[in-house]
Amino acid sequence: PVMSIVPGAATAPALIVVGILMMSAFSEIDWNNLEEAIPAFFASIFMGFTYSISYGIAAGFLFYIITKVVKGKVRVVHPVLWATTALFIFNFIILGLI
Repeated sequence: PVMSIVPGAATAPALIVVGILMMSAFSEIDWNNLEEAIPAFFASIFMGFTYSISYGIAAGFLFYIITKVVKGKVRVVHPVLWATTALFIFNFIILGLI
């Protein structure tokens, strides 16, 4: 109920500032290193197209694992990342069935 007091027009400037802060992190990505650039690119694209930060993070996790598997560095990926990515994939499957 308290959040409904704030009009939508008041949240837009805050979201713009958050977007600018998120975009400033792109300068720190090593775009010449494909193992780092591919997951970052897809995470940002999915965030923009799905309007969901969590879907963008899921895409970043998934493409990080795909990149490591293709490069033959499967052992570098931490088991927690495997489990989290599996849960994201399971979530997408469930959402697709509903």
